[in-house]
Amino acid sequence: MECPSKYDDPSELLIAYAEGSLEPAARFAFERHLERCALCRELAAAQRELWAALDSWTPTSISSDFDERLYQRIAAAEQQVPAKYWRRILSENWPWRPAMPVAAACAALIAVFLLHGPSPEPITAPADQAFAGPQIEQVESALQDFEMLKQMGLPSAQETSARQKM
Repeated sequence: MECPSKYDDPSELLIAYAEGSLEPAARFAFERHLERCALCRELAAAQRELWAALDSWTPTSISSDFDERLYQRIAAAEQQVPAKYWRRILSENWPWRPAMPVAAACAALIAVFLLHGPSPEPITAPADQAFAGPQIEQVESALQDFEMLKQMGLPSAQETSARQKM
């Protein structure tokens, strides 16, 4: 048998041995181990002493009026202790008590509105104003303007920027 002290908690085996609830084969194996292991012998002896002390203990008898005296002491202690703040708030004579369900409902509505309220719609341009690249009319108009400039002999924008760089 492997030494139970090597495990994290050997107390289960020791308690079962001390109370006599081990199976006969496990008890025999543990007793053979006790012959070789001094640490387990000490632990088993301490466990046996503890069980013997518990077996010899007899509880003291209580008086017949124990319950009555206990309840009287509890009632006296409750009267001496000032009422807690929350007990005063939740007492039956609290004038704002009916407002609690209304406040809870309002809080729930606010939470729902904040979580599931209307989301802002994205700003979109109308379909006829959507930018889908240069329109054909714009391109044609720009080309006509360039041809008119060439006919008039005015320099184009490219020629003007090239001259300025020189």
